[in-house]
Amino acid sequence: MLEPVFDDIDHLVLAGDVWQQRKFGGVCEGAAHMFDELLSLARIRGVVVEVLRGNHDPDSGKGITWLVDRSVLVTHGDAVYEDATPWSREIGKYREEVDAIIQKYASESHRAEACAERAREIALTLQVVPLPKLPSPLDFFATALWPPSRSFEMLRVWQGMGDQGLRFLDHSGEGACVLVCGHFHRSGIWEADGKVMINTGAFMKGSRPWAVDVNGEKLTARELVLGGGRFQLGPVKGRWLVRQ
Repeated sequence: MLEPVFDDIDHLVLAGDVWQQRKFGGVCEGAAHMFDELLSLARIRGVVVEVLRGNHDPDSGKGITWLVDRSVLVTHGDAVYEDATPWSREIGKYREEVDAIIQKYASESHRAEACAERAREIALTLQVVPLPKLPSPLDFFATALWPPSRSFEMLRVWQGMGDQGLRFLDHSGEGACVLVCGHFHRSGIWEADGKVMINTGAFMKGSRPWAVDVNGEKLTARELVLGGGRFQLGPVKGRWLVRQ
């Protein structure tokens, strides 16, 4: 499904949550196999792949990468919030541990890499709380909406994530003017005071995936459109000329 995305590129950055490392049994094995297939396809096509980690695959790679002479910062997005994934089902149970991790990195929160390390520690701390097995579609609603406070947190983050991302650039971006991330599953572009946040969405129901192409100093954000069982580069959502 993703093979057309490899056309005419030489370097691919995967911005985290590529596979379900934190599941168990067959789900994890199947996800790992698909991830290996993706990397194998890239090797065959001669594409260098840079894997960043996310909260679902916290041991997959490094936390951030810089592009265009450090003008563009790419991270999964859990580094943007102090508590990484505020809507997590498990965060209430581990609140004290999460607060201790936040305090541990407080003096380094001006560094993007430190924020990404903080997010990784939180992801590894939040052990998955199993839910009872329910028939579909009840299982979906239980996963998405339990506990009730989770719905409010998701709405709060969705409404404010653009402004939060721009604040993160100001405080922790180390001079970068563009932030590219995922994590929040809501694709979009937010701009203010010469800075840009681009969220690339997600490959899941209810969201739309985007790709950001970097060619020299030119950045182009495009939607990825599913057609004929494959994802193709679709409509352009934004273009920028980035200079440090």
